[in-house]
Amino acid sequence: MNRKQFLTEVEQRLSPLPAEVRNELLSDLSQHFDYGLVNGKSESEIAIELGNPEDIAREALDDPNAVWNASSPPLRQGSFARNLFTFLGLMFLNLLISIPIMATLWAVWASLAAVAVSFIAAPLLAVTDYELNSTFYPAKFFFSITLTGIGLLLLPGVRYLLSLMVKGTVRYWKWNQTTLRGAY
Repeated sequence: MNRKQFLTEVEQRLSPLPAEVRNELLSDLSQHFDYGLVNGKSESEIAIELGNPEDIAREALDDPNAVWNASSPPLRQGSFARNLFTFLGLMFLNLLISIPIMATLWAVWASLAAVAVSFIAAPLLAVTDYELNSTFYPAKFFFSITLTGIGLLLLPGVRYLLSLMVKGTVRYWKWNQTTLRGAY
C-alpha cells in the first residue's frame, strides 16, 4: 500500500471526526511517511510500520478522552479552588520553566538563521570590501564563497527547525488551553 492509498483509507474511515481533527491526524501520518522516506524506507514499509488504517481510525474514533468525540461528556467544570490551582500551577510552570526554555530555543533558532543568511551574503561583503579598499585578496574572496556553501547547507536545517519550533510551540499552547479547560 502506498502513501496516497493509506492516507485516503484513513481519511475515509475518520469521516465522523471534525475536519480540523481529521486533518491534524492525517498530517501526523503524512509526517511519518516523510520521515521514513528521508531515512531510506519505501512507502509500503512505512505503511506496514504504521499498521492497519482501520485500526488507526478505530483507535482515533474510540478515544474516550478526546474532546472532539461526540459521545464524550462535556469538559469537566471543577471547583473554583481546583481551577485556581490549575491556573496558578500552569502560570508558575510557564513563567519559571517553559517560557525561558522556549525563549532560549527560539533565540538559538534566530541565531542559526542569522548565521546562515550572513554566510550566504559573504561574497557580497567581499565585493563591497574590494570596492571600498580597491585591494583584491583572492583568499578572502574564496573564503567568502566557502561560507556561502556552508550557509546554503545550513538553510534547509534552519527551515526544518523552524517548522519543528512552530509545531512544538502551538502544541504546547493547545496543551495549556486544554489543561485550563479541565480536559486532562
